[in-house]
Amino acid sequence: MRVDVPPMGEGALIERIAARAKAIGQLPQGFVVAEGIGDDTAVLQVGSHTLLWAADMLVESIHFRLDWIDPASLGWKALAVNLSDIAAMGGAPVGALLSIALAPEYTGTWLDGFTDGLLECARAFGVALLGGDTNRAPRMVIEVSVLGMVEGAPVLRRGAQVGDWILVTGALGASRAGLQALLTGAPNALDLTPHFRPVPRLQAGARARALGATAMMDLSDGLAADLPKLLRASGCGAIIRLSQLPIHPLAHQWATATGADPALFAFLGGEDYELLITAPPEHARRMLEQLPAQTGVALTVIGEVTDTPELWLEHPDGTRTSPPAAGWDHFQAHP
Repeated sequence: MRVDVPPMGEGALIERIAARAKAIGQLPQGFVVAEGIGDDTAVLQVGSHTLLWAADMLVESIHFRLDWIDPASLGWKALAVNLSDIAAMGGAPVGALLSIALAPEYTGTWLDGFTDGLLECARAFGVALLGGDTNRAPRMVIEVSVLGMVEGAPVLRRGAQVGDWILVTGALGASRAGLQALLTGAPNALDLTPHFRPVPRLQAGARARALGATAMMDLSDGLAADLPKLLRASGCGAIIRLSQLPIHPLAHQWATATGADPALFAFLGGEDYELLITAPPEHARRMLEQLPAQTGVALTVIGEVTDTPELWLEHPDGTRTSPPAAGWDHFQAHP
């Protein structure tokens, strides 16, 4: 799979916007755009402070269904997915803005539950809810924006170097397994917590940055979709060893029960919100020794960065194949 080809779908849309945005707009004196469109967050240099600014949108029937998810879990998730972007830069969150459009019948008890879930997440990770906007709409739209900070330079997507090891936090595939259970009408078959309430890896991201990560991003669209973005930004390729993927027990359970290959199931799964990290071997070894002990988050080497702009999957028997069609994209057709 070539990773140096122009993106399609959502990636092409983002690049189209970015190309036009470069030609306009200036910040006040003292503000510098250190990183604009194209990473997990924007990066602003304001005097001696480095600010991180992220935004994510959740749309009813696209990202969630109200008959599937309880309001408190939806509130948690709306904030958590933004905090995951801050984690991917190695930063810490400061405050959040919430904008929500919804029908009048959801402005009472349902909204109280949603707000309680969002604030539960905010308290857990030291974030203040500072404001936002409300509107009326026939379909619910939730948009959260988070401001964060980082001491020193953030970790960008475009820093991977040839020879770096590729690592992931936690385990993969649980959210996809939960989604499949919902789609097939078997919501009681699995624990849906990983799908409904992802945990942003803020401590792990900060430690990875301190321990020498060269590139990092969060796995929102899935390893199969997100790794090529990091490789393309870095001008590199990679080999991923399927036998080394940390497969979540729920993903293994679902894949085995449905006749799917557990490793490929986890590789293709989205919304894990784990961190994808690259680092030189000596730094990666130090991460493997220290990061789990310091944060309680597992860390696994899954491959290495190569000099050719191609992504290969290495199977347990040593054969290598190009990855199958990968991950979620809002602007491409899905089965």
